[in-house]
Amino acid sequence: MSKKIGNTNLSKEVLAGLKGFEDVFEDYVKSEEYKDHERKERENAKVGEQYELQHFLEQENDRLSALEIFLTKKIPLKMNFSQTEKLILLQMERKKVLKEKMSSELAKLDSPFQKNLAQLINSHFA
Repeated sequence: MSKKIGNTNLSKEVLAGLKGFEDVFEDYVKSEEYKDHERKERENAKVGEQYELQHFLEQENDRLSALEIFLTKKIPLKMNFSQTEKLILLQMERKKVLKEKMSSELAKLDSPFQKNLAQLINSHFA
């Protein structure tokens, strides 16, 4: 069986160890000092919750501000001045140049690429 002293439930073992001090604890729990201590603990818990809430709200405000900037400034800028087509054309041109360079290297019989390829095939199948 447990006994409640103040806001704390004490087990049989703890009660057996505190035998003879029950009156002292009960007097302390009824004292103004204990009540002030309990009140301060509740206030501190509320203050901690307020700081957590404030921190959450500040982070949410920063997130929403960044989202607002993205939606109002960056997206219209992208829609009005898109560079996508120019970038695609530029990459297609680079791809064409690289293909021409590769085909010219493949056409040469004494190119380093042909020599390395021949060496690889000969070493593998010989």
